[in-house]
Amino acid sequence: LQGITEFLPVSSSAHLILLPKLLGWSDQGLAFDIAVHIGTLFAIISYFRKELVLMTIDWTKSVIGGVKTPNSRLAWMVFFGTIPVCVAGVLT
Repeated sequence: LQGITEFLPVSSSAHLILLPKLLGWSDQGLAFDIAVHIGTLFAIISYFRKELVLMTIDWTKSVIGGVKTPNSRLAWMVFFGTIPVCVAGVLT
């Protein structure tokens, strides 16, 4: 279902709710939801592993020596872009 609606503004959590509702299934539980999200995270890390390694190396260089590269800039943007999500997670 997620692959079919990939280009629609439907969150990955909504996919976990939508299919069981459409098919009349009972709630699959929190453990299943977490397992699906962890699987997605591992797939993303696996696919982008080379880029993530380069970003981490360049980010470390930017912290230690002030060396700025496109990868370090991207790493900083990911870091700062994650802060609002963390705040929202703590507040909910």
